[in-house]
Amino acid sequence: MNYSEMDRFRDALQGRPRDRVPILPMIAGWVASNFCRDPLFEMARKAKLIAEAQIRAKEAVGYDGFFAYAEPLYIPEAFGCKVRYTETGPLVDPLPLSMKDLENPEILSFPDPKKDGRLPVILEAVERLNGYRSGAVPVLGLFEGPFTTTCRIIEAEVILRMILKQPDTLKALLSKVSGFLLEFGRALIESGANVILMPEPTASSSMISPGSFRKLVLPEIRGLTKAMGVPCILHICGDTSLMLNSMAESGAGVLSLDQCMDLSESRIKAPNATLGGNVDPTNSLFLGGEEKVVEDTLRCLRDGGTSRFVLMSGCGVPPRTPIGNLRTMVKTAVEYGLGPSQE
Repeated sequence: MNYSEMDRFRDALQGRPRDRVPILPMIAGWVASNFCRDPLFEMARKAKLIAEAQIRAKEAVGYDGFFAYAEPLYIPEAFGCKVRYTETGPLVDPLPLSMKDLENPEILSFPDPKKDGRLPVILEAVERLNGYRSGAVPVLGLFEGPFTTTCRIIEAEVILRMILKQPDTLKALLSKVSGFLLEFGRALIESGANVILMPEPTASSSMISPGSFRKLVLPEIRGLTKAMGVPCILHICGDTSLMLNSMAESGAGVLSLDQCMDLSESRIKAPNATLGGNVDPTNSLFLGGEEKVVEDTLRCLRDGGTSRFVLMSGCGVPPRTPIGNLRTMVKTAVEYGLGPSQE
């Protein structure tokens, strides 16, 4: 039986011997810009286009998984938010709800995860990608974390004020949003997702305190990762050094770290976690030359270690990143990212 990309990913998570490090740059936006002739707003609404672009990109670059989406705003859109496509990327207009409005527990209408908006498109894209090699490749289904999702649906400033002024109301709201994410996550898995990618950019320490994260956000994330039944990748942008212990308690299979994080120090703080990271998507992959990409990739392989590590980009890969730089990242990891049993 052939050793598959999914075997490699599972073995990395468990610290088992493997042939090399798994390679999963966060690449959905780059794929949309480079492997689909249709505009993003059209691609994002057609499962066939999403799947075909992902397959072409993986075959062209050689990384180890599929990202089953074109952009991440399909959940707030399903809640009734308007998504606008601009030259710099998609933007979402939150619902015009105040703190007073949110005291009414029925104010939000929750979508059907299998029927409303673009959610069925995403589920179909997952199904198509899972059929590519019958589950042998990681198919990453995405939903943003409960705090970020809530801040997409409702103005982030309103949610941040609620942390101080209406913490109980906010806690109840996050719980309800998490309930929806649980339903959608299960629908993703039923459709064939074997990994869940959960970015929580709005829960970074530049937005909320580590204490607020631990009290309000961590319990919701932990509940989701426990219920999913497949590995979850938790990504939080920025400096998460003060939140790393909490992240390690989240139940996530992989803690994906921003490029500003020191992987060797993170390994000391979270010795039993599988870390993901953290090739610089801007200075190395987008702006750097081949030598810079090799240097940064080798840094990650050295500092991340040979066990319980997934080579990723520190955040989303910019749309105009040269394909040659991504190929260099993959080539370097294939050559030097050997597993413990191979060194």
